Amino acid sequence: MRLPCLDQGCSRCCRDTTMPISRDEAARLSRRTGMAVEDFAWENEQGVLTLLNDAETRACVFLVTESAAEDAPGLCAVHEDRPEGCRHYPFVLNDDDVAVLDEGCPFPEAFPPPGPEEAAALLNLEERMLRGG
Repeated sequence: MRLPCLDQGCSRCCRDTTMPISRDEAARLSRRTGMAVEDFAWENEQGVLTLLNDAETRACVFLVTESAAEDAPGLCAVHEDRPEGCRHYPFVLNDDDVAVLDEGCPFPEAFPPPGPEEAAALLNLEERMLRGG
């Protein structure tokens, strides 16, 4: 399935992001980009790594963009190696651990409704992140 965000030049989900990444993903991104993990991720109190946002553009450090505008164009420099959480977007878990379409996505009609398999994948991802996977 072709993502509507790519066709529309949308990068809203990559702005002011709080995307967790696994240590394996961090190592892969480090190898791919030549960047130290500290240059693109920070570690919270639970030991979960989270992608950093650029101070000027407020976008994920891997988003190639020149603007902080929410609807500005941008391209992911690591799209082929993007973290699993990015691959699942716009599906997210709500407070009841049910998979839903994120309200921040401007193209919800372009995606099928999430099913139980999407919730299971997101719950599995969340559990792996908390275990330091």
